[in-house]
Amino acid sequence: MDKQKELTPIEVAYDKDADVLYMSEGAPREAICQMLDNGIIIRRDPASKKIVGFTIVDFVSNFSKSKPQAIPIQARFSLLQPA
Repeated sequence: MDKQKELTPIEVAYDKDADVLYMSEGAPREAICQMLDNGIIIRRDPASKKIVGFTIVDFVSNFSKSKPQAIPIQARFSLLQPA
């Protein structure tokens, strides 16, 4: 099986006016949202319950302090070779 076909690109967008970072596996789509205490919203596929994205509220305000902070997100990365 071709591993490149299994990977879905992560789309990232930042709304500067709202200070919100959006990350989505593939194109953004309908999802069930779960808000965590730290302003991170987990987005899940309604049918499979698989995580399909994250929204981080007050991104720069919360994550640009002088001390680095961890964002509790796990991801699998792979280097894709150009076709």
